[in-house]
This record gives sequence, C-alpha cells and structure tokens, in this order.
Amino acid sequence: MRKSEHGVVRIASSRLWEIFGSIGLLSSHRGFVPWPYANWAKAARSSLNRTGTAIPGWLVHLYRACGGTLPSFLSVAPSRLRDDLEEEIALLRAVSPARVQAELEQWFSQGIPAEVRPIHSDPEARIAELCAFLPQYWQAALEPFTASLRAATEEEILLRARILATQGTEELFGSLHGRLSWCGEVLRLDVGTARTKVSDVSRLVIVPLLFGRGASFFTSALDGSVALSYQAKSAAVLVGNAPPDRRAGVPVRGDRLEILLGRSRAGVVRGLAAPTTTSALAATLGLAPSTVSEHLTSLVAAGLVQRRRTGVRVLYELDGSGAALLDYLDNQGSTPAGRR
Repeated sequence: MRKSEHGVVRIASSRLWEIFGSIGLLSSHRGFVPWPYANWAKAARSSLNRTGTAIPGWLVHLYRACGGTLPSFLSVAPSRLRDDLEEEIALLRAVSPARVQAELEQWFSQGIPAEVRPIHSDPEARIAELCAFLPQYWQAALEPFTASLRAATEEEILLRARILATQGTEELFGSLHGRLSWCGEVLRLDVGTARTKVSDVSRLVIVPLLFGRGASFFTSALDGSVALSYQAKSAAVLVGNAPPDRRAGVPVRGDRLEILLGRSRAGVVRGLAAPTTTSALAATLGLAPSTVSEHLTSLVAAGLVQRRRTGVRVLYELDGSGAALLDYLDNQGSTPAGRR
C-alpha cells in the first residue's frame, strides 16, 4: 500500500473477480478459447458438465451484452490484500436489490433484455442463487489450478508493488499499458470498451487477474474507493500441455496473431508476456530450444522483444511495441458495446 498525492494505492487479489473473468472467457467463446486458456477451458467445461454446475443464463448474457465488463454490483471491491472468497461472497450477498435494478436500468436504458429479466425482476433470489453457485464453480473449474493461480498472482503483485514502492504511482500506471491515468484530480480508467472518469478518489485498489481477458471489472463506492482489474502477465501458467489434435504449423481459424506470425512464433510472443528464459519457454511451448532461440533472435531484431541478463540467466520479455501488438491482435473478447 502506498499513499500518493491522489490517495492510497494498493494491489490486491480476488478469487471472486477471477471467477467472473474465467466465466467471461467461457461465455465469450462458445467453441475454441484462445491461448493460453484453451486447455483450461476444455478441462473446466468437462468438470462443469460432469458435476452438473451450470452458469446462470442471465450472467452469460450480461458478459455478451456489456462489452467485456459487468455491472459494478457484481464486482464488489476486495477488502483484503489476500483473496477470501467467503468474505467476497458475503459482500455480494449484501448488495441491495434496488442497486441491482438501478444499475441494470442504466446499462439497458432501452429496455431490459429478456435474458436479463430474471435478475432484474427478483434480484434478491438471483443473487442468493449466484452466491450458492460461485463456490461450486470454483471447485469444479478453478480449484485444480489453485497453486498455479496463487503463485502467479503473488508474483504479479510483488512485481507491481516493487514498481509502486520504488518508482511511484505514475510508473505503475504506465506499466499497465494505459489502463489508468491521472488528469488533474480526475482518474481515467479503461473498462472493457469504455473509458470512465472518477473524481475525488480516496483509495485505489488494482486487481491483477490471470483471467483478465475474460472481462474488465470496475467498481466505486461513496467513500471514494475505486477498484479496477487488469490482465496479469503470468497467465501462461494455465497452458499445461500443448493442445491436442492440432497439425503442426497450422494457425487456429480466427487467431489473428497465429495467422500473421505463424503458430510457433505466435506462441513465443504470447509466452513472453512475463520475463522468461529460452529453455523455460521451450518447455512451456513444447518446442526445441533452438527453434525458440531462432524466433527470439528475429523478434529482438524486429524491436518487439527485449533481452537482458540477470546474473547467469538471460531473460526475454515483450517491450512496449510487442505488448501493443499482442494486445491488439490477441484481444478476442466480447463484441464491443458502448456503456450505457
């Protein structure tokens, strides 16, 4: 936690937001889910079907209709540095029915879609059902990945906390690729496909999500507290083994990055969202180290990747141009929709 001229800034994790982000991926991609989530999605869907755990239909529709985010009554702000799903569910359960209806009417000013009417007509019952569903979903879809999720999230928090402590708020915001910026006393945030402005911010909570590509979350409170999610760097921990039933070198249909760069080089670019070594990247992608080395040499020469030595290790990661390319071509979320 750090006090800046604009208020307190801290970085926290949230199991509830990870759940919603992962549901967003499943909701936005009915078939193939993009890298690095394909293997996770296949395992999660199988487990959900096997256990009879069904995602509420109104929630699925909200993801598709809200342009890559959700109404803020669902994204209650984390109250601790460490995630506590029971506590977050308790906060969600305490959301008033009037707030639920008001936010939905703001989002859907032309009329509540039929698929969303269940939550609008009886918010208390639907929220209660959602609170009962969330632990079941976690157990079926995310519990097997808990260790990887926790380790990657803690590493991400340490990275951002180090930037915040040693370089300050502006450098931290800059490391998030434009998601946050100050304009005088007004905080500007990119949320889904919309830009939001918030004034009189007393506390800002930044929440890294490995499933941040599923949805962007934002919430604010009357006391000036604001919370915002962003995509963490280490989602590659969810890759597991290489996806089966794919011919070598053949891009996935609709995968713009693979179409442009080829399957293996696109995998290298995606694997460089966090600093890594040639050997570690080769092991993750199931490629020969010589192949990975060749791709890295070309990507460094093209100005998309930077190389640095740390002790005896040589680390590679995307620089600003590479991150921008990945963000632009690999952003296969929900169809944009204006915030209402």
